[in-house]
Amino acid sequence: MRAAAQAFMALGVLLLFVGGTGVLRFRDPYSRFQAAGVADVGGAFSFLVGLSLLAGWGWELGVLGLLALLFLFTGPVATHAIAKGAFLRRHPTNGEER
Repeated sequence: MRAAAQAFMALGVLLLFVGGTGVLRFRDPYSRFQAAGVADVGGAFSFLVGLSLLAGWGWELGVLGLLALLFLFTGPVATHAIAKGAFLRRHPTNGEER
């Protein structure tokens, strides 16, 4: 069980690192939102699954489960809201000028 927990936690850290690199490397805001949204939700969820495997069957499992659900529902909604705001402000994409 401990090896599976460490694997999930390592996957979560890797996804968060890849997402941070994507935010720094991509040029237009919509690509940055894609990298940040997918990596943050997937990375945080994988890390929380690893933590819940380490916690065992206690009240900690319920708290970590609620946090995982919170990340799964609020992460995409927040990313969509920020992208819609950028779209409504007519933010240029791929180096285009206004």
